[in-house]
Amino acid sequence: MLKVNPLNQNDYQQLSGLLQAAGLCHTDLKAPEVELFGVSAAGGWVGYFGYEIYGHAALFRSLVVVPGFRGQGYGTLIWQEAKERLQNKQAKEVYLLTNTAAPFFARLGFAAVPRASVPVSIAATTEFKEFCPADSVCMKLVL
Repeated sequence: MLKVNPLNQNDYQQLSGLLQAAGLCHTDLKAPEVELFGVSAAGGWVGYFGYEIYGHAALFRSLVVVPGFRGQGYGTLIWQEAKERLQNKQAKEVYLLTNTAAPFFARLGFAAVPRASVPVSIAATTEFKEFCPADSVCMKLVL
């Protein structure tokens, strides 16, 4: 059974290292609009996820599985936990940018959309404006 907890200041260094190693955005983890969560099972961290909420639209920031737990289905389980939290926050649409994980997110129900089709609130985020290159795949899921 997975346990999900909001991250505290002591967790940021480990998450930053994992995100950096995975080639994911990691420099603005402490930005006030970013909500981050750690996921544990059997007493240890198995992964992390984060998002930003803008009304009924959400930007899914990251999902990373700790090395040693990859390839065991934790990515999908972590997404299910994230999805439940997003629904509880009244999000109706979830957007993300990816350079490497489009097939994974497509299996979860996300579809590629033109980057220009995202709501202004999502397009104005640091991730869209600064961190992810223009050739990143933009994806959307309607909850």
